[in-house]
Amino acid sequence: MNDLVEAYRETNIVEANWKVIWENFNECLHCPGVHPSLCSLIPVYKKGHLAPHDAGDWDPETAQPEPTLRPGARSWTLTGEPVAPDFPGLSDAERDAGQTYAVVLPTLFVVAHVDFVSIVSIRPLGPERTEVSGEVLVAPETLANPDFDVNQIVLFNTQVQNEDAAACEMNQRGLRSSPFEHGVLMPEEYQVREFHQWVQRQLIDGAAGGARNNREPLVAV
Repeated sequence: MNDLVEAYRETNIVEANWKVIWENFNECLHCPGVHPSLCSLIPVYKKGHLAPHDAGDWDPETAQPEPTLRPGARSWTLTGEPVAPDFPGLSDAERDAGQTYAVVLPTLFVVAHVDFVSIVSIRPLGPERTEVSGEVLVAPETLANPDFDVNQIVLFNTQVQNEDAAACEMNQRGLRSSPFEHGVLMPEEYQVREFHQWVQRQLIDGAAGGARNNREPLVAV
């Protein structure tokens, strides 16, 4: 990624807590009702699953490899076709995956495709407001190509991000509702549970660190 260059950047404000945005990222139960274009591109999302092994009847002994993207599609664009040559050095498995995720909590996540990389950065602005920035990175020769159409990437990915933003803002309004006490996680939301556990660890570690820092001056005296 060191050689890639920025082809597009956009920053938006989402009226939701930053943790709501990460919860949305970590599950796909919302996908069938929120992301029609994304579900068309990635068939397993139509079932509300992040991956085939989320299905209740999935058996590792009998499961057959499934392509991530619909037949004929190879990237997250309006047509499903790459808008640039494949990055060099990709394995067949990486090409077949359709997308590869990398997460750096709580700051950003990266989604790599065969022809471009997107980076989404998350910055809290308040209890119910978050700045979300999206970048598209491509090879320098791709950006220099006059036939390169970044809109093929931007229009598809912006649609998905706007749909997620609307869902997060709706969830935030629900959290403000007086009858709300707590949510219930479904089995498919195992990554949301892992995120909750990560948040809890940060709070515990932060409290312990704060207690140590508060004691240090007393010890020094």
